[in-house]
Amino acid sequence: MPFDFSFTPDQEAFREGVRAFLAREVAPIVAEMDEKEEFPAASVRKMQAEGYFGVPVPEEYGGLGLGKVGYAILLEELGKVDASHGTILGAHTSLGTTPLLAFGTEEQKRRWLVPAARGEKLLAFSLTEPGSGSDSGSVRTKAERKGDAWVLSGTKIYVSNGKEADAVIVMAANDAKLGPAGGVTAFVLDRGMPGFTVGRCEKKMGLHGTSTAELVLDGVEVEADRVLGEVGRGFIVAMTALDVGRVSLGAASLGAMEAASSGALKFAQERMQFGHPISEFEAIQFKLADMAMRVQALRYLVYHAAAEQDRMGPDPRAWNRVEREAKTRNAAIVKCLASEWASEVIDEALQVHGGLGYIRGIPIERAYRDARISEIFEGTNEVQRLVIARDLIQRGL
Repeated sequence: MPFDFSFTPDQEAFREGVRAFLAREVAPIVAEMDEKEEFPAASVRKMQAEGYFGVPVPEEYGGLGLGKVGYAILLEELGKVDASHGTILGAHTSLGTTPLLAFGTEEQKRRWLVPAARGEKLLAFSLTEPGSGSDSGSVRTKAERKGDAWVLSGTKIYVSNGKEADAVIVMAANDAKLGPAGGVTAFVLDRGMPGFTVGRCEKKMGLHGTSTAELVLDGVEVEADRVLGEVGRGFIVAMTALDVGRVSLGAASLGAMEAASSGALKFAQERMQFGHPISEFEAIQFKLADMAMRVQALRYLVYHAAAEQDRMGPDPRAWNRVEREAKTRNAAIVKCLASEWASEVIDEALQVHGGLGYIRGIPIERAYRDARISEIFEGTNEVQRLVIARDLIQRGL
């Protein structure tokens, strides 16, 4: 397994362009967005216009064609500035465009993927239900045959972008008795379809710029051309998307860790106690050293996983079983470590700030609230450990 990796000049230029854009268009509005708990529509539109919502999508389908490494660069830089913008983009790109690119027909790609990658449509992904969270195979939203069409009925919850999305990828049970092994199908629904409504939007600890919505499906009739992939193979569609999402979440966590570490270092060098900057005290130095170690280790882990996904390509039919299993394990490792290390680094950075770190409106306070969800969504860390352990038992190290 190769570990050598370096960024190309084009990737470095892309990073610099993203960094400048975020400093100009996103950073100035984050504090107000968080306080008002409003979806940042204006800055999202500007990001769409830059092509950021189609970074890993091939150019032939309207994207920038920068692959998973380019996408990780974008999420890392976003993670330094604001987790809400990163979540909006991730729900659209990792969980929305990935299934369309990997499993969509050419007609479906032209219909949904191209405008999504161009920034003309916002996507969402809907798997979780009131009775189905970590047990993602126990979907109870029904998909019943009606001639050549389907009728969908049920309730989805915790849908990121659910309130604003133009189209949603929905997992529904074509045969609940079969569960994930043939009983779940993926469908693409458009906003405004008869019987498809947005319900309650949750009030959350963090990610105040995102909508986390309930979607109600009351006899939504969909034609066969809205089935994404094969009937009964929706669980594979969902897991393929989540493998991408978990690595991109790792990249966003890396950015959050870098911002927290840099902020703590700067504060420690400026904060005077007992006649000295607190950065001169060993207790603070140890914290800063621990932060730096985690940042450096995670950087290698994230970009190795992203580069490996680029090497495999976007077509699951080209992957062998060993590659697919390794991809899933690597994504679980990245997600689990990144989310937990981010929580630890941000917590220690807040501690370095002392009482100031607990004050509402300070960046480290917002980062602390935003980071906690990363150990839960995209698959809880308990589930990631099961994924890793079961693969270890089957294939070894």
